[in-house]
Amino acid sequence: MSDAQSLTLALGGRWYRSYGVACCPAHGDTRPSLTLADADDGRLLLSCKAGCAFLSILDAIKGRGLLGGDYRPQPLDPAELSRRKAQAKAEAAKVEKRALACWRESLPIRGTIAEAYLRGRGITCALPESLRFHPECWHPSAQRAPAMVARIDGLPRLAVHRTYLRPDGSGKAALEPAKAMLGAALGGAVRVTDGDGPLVVAEGIETALSLCSGLLQAPATIWAGLSTAGVAGLHLPPRPGRLTIAPDGDEPGRLAAHKLAERAASLGWTVSLLPAPEGRDWNDILQSKGAAA
Repeated sequence: MSDAQSLTLALGGRWYRSYGVACCPAHGDTRPSLTLADADDGRLLLSCKAGCAFLSILDAIKGRGLLGGDYRPQPLDPAELSRRKAQAKAEAAKVEKRALACWRESLPIRGTIAEAYLRGRGITCALPESLRFHPECWHPSAQRAPAMVARIDGLPRLAVHRTYLRPDGSGKAALEPAKAMLGAALGGAVRVTDGDGPLVVAEGIETALSLCSGLLQAPATIWAGLSTAGVAGLHLPPRPGRLTIAPDGDEPGRLAAHKLAERAASLGWTVSLLPAPEGRDWNDILQSKGAAA
């Protein structure tokens, strides 16, 4: 059993073939926010959605006695390293095949409960072709549920993002996780609209759609990075231009926005920030405007 798998189970989390999800011991959350995996070279990978640093998570794990204080990953011999790389490449091809099947099985979003879900959140803009609906989408908990399926562009392999829904589209399904990637998504984005003006980057799909539902008055190209890690690690277009980053109103969102802003500025982009108010995101703002109307 790998370091990542054994730690996932020790933290009371769940292991999904090549990665695990558990509550982060560094900030004491009650809903799983920590993803654990093993790199091809045997290194332990830890990523917290709340933005906890790797060393903070590692120290918290050591504090629970789950790793020795002098923990070091075991070095891999060249043959084992080669085997792992081949295995990772084969696994990536299999996951891409499943992502492609999920996308091809999905239906146009218009008139489906996925559209009802978005309209119920105050979103009024035309919905892009990058969003579809799957009536019986496979969930990591080994069951099927209706889902909004989003194509993630800008990657070497196809990946999709799934938002699992209640049967009537009135909200997200009572499943854990309610949202899940299929494929290596880091660096890619769901492209919501393509227009003249700046590139605007938000975190969530609903947040990005909210910006083009009346919150932004000028034309723009709007992308959803899907997570704080996705925003920070976004693959930018090769030609610099104007970039507006619209993070959620929390510390992890602002930190991711500043990381992207610094990198973009170093590449010649003109960068501005459009942070949501503290404790809210732009969909919250859109819905509050609708309620007040």
